[in-house]
Amino acid sequence: MDRGGRPPRLSRDTAVDVALAAAATVVDVFLFSDVSNRPPGGPGPWLFVALVAVAFAALSARRRRPVLVFGIVWVWAVLVTPLSELEFQPTAIPSLALFAVALHREAKASAGALLACSVLAVLAGLWQAASRPPEARMAATYVTLAFYLLVYGCVWAGGRWARLSRQHAQDLEFRRRVEAHEAVLGERTRIARELHDIVAHSVTVMVLQAAGARRVLDSDPVRVGHALGHIEEAGEQAMGELRRMLTALRLSDDDESGDGVTGRPQPGLADIEHLVATVAAAGVRVHTRVEGEPRRLAASVDLAAYRVVQEALTNVTKHVGPGAEVDVRLRWEEDELTVEVADDGRGRRPEQALSTNHGLAGLVERLAIVGGRLTAEPGWAGGFRVTAVLPVAGPVAGEPVREHR
Repeated sequence: MDRGGRPPRLSRDTAVDVALAAAATVVDVFLFSDVSNRPPGGPGPWLFVALVAVAFAALSARRRRPVLVFGIVWVWAVLVTPLSELEFQPTAIPSLALFAVALHREAKASAGALLACSVLAVLAGLWQAASRPPEARMAATYVTLAFYLLVYGCVWAGGRWARLSRQHAQDLEFRRRVEAHEAVLGERTRIARELHDIVAHSVTVMVLQAAGARRVLDSDPVRVGHALGHIEEAGEQAMGELRRMLTALRLSDDDESGDGVTGRPQPGLADIEHLVATVAAAGVRVHTRVEGEPRRLAASVDLAAYRVVQEALTNVTKHVGPGAEVDVRLRWEEDELTVEVADDGRGRRPEQALSTNHGLAGLVERLAIVGGRLTAEPGWAGGFRVTAVLPVAGPVAGEPVREHR
């Protein structure tokens, strides 16, 4: 009983096990036995029913104890005919037990189960020979032996194939998770280095502003006030970027060597024009559109928006190919920026994939650190759509990005 007083529900695996055990039992009873040919004075039909129930109960537990269940079924298959005194040669029940061992256990155990089933095949041949005329006994023995060896061999091979296929699928899933994890760690390290450059730039601006203010402290108080305002703004931005950098480093399990200083200016939305021109040179037609009034973005957010467009366009060139058309839309609202990149999926696709498809996992990590979110899904008319929502820091920052076709 569960906490609510209701009886526990059967799991899906248990239901499948019971159904297959019942099917195997029915097949053996109706196809591989002759209940009507019961000798007079022999045991009643209830003994046969009880023996069949034992096999069914054992098979129902084969997933949890496949070797033990196979041993019980094997002994049962050897004894069921002499005990019931019926023409009964179980086939489906031992086959299902053999399949369970081949699927759930290592090669040695499954090979031992196959060898044990070959003993059942020999016994089946002998029992068939005992019921035939002397001149037909040898032929009946060989035909029966070949039939059961073929059946058990195919069942065993099917179980081993299913086991290897399952292991291969598990290996691929594990490899996919490892690659995705490594992509996230690599993106975090990259983010930390980029934010390090942004913070270093902000601190440099603060130092230069403070030095200039100190030189004109007595002669130009208005200029000093402006300089202090710039220092305050740069300091607030640096603190925000520093918090994001520490978040990226804290989430990483390890770090690459190096001080992380690249010395290169970080790209942003202002560099989309050059990015679009680069993609257009690869044969992809890109249309950009800006909606709303552009507003101020923190440096890391501006960089994240650029990375979204960059990754989405790169995926188009890799997976869709030349001839594709892409719409890049920047929608500015009061407190957030929505970046949407959608392609039509109608390019000349390359013969094979050119990437590991883990760039989007890194983008999800990047946007989470700067307070944004990312969705990637197939477009309603074909192709693929990447949408990112990013926070906006402040008032209008400058001229909007121009439309390119």
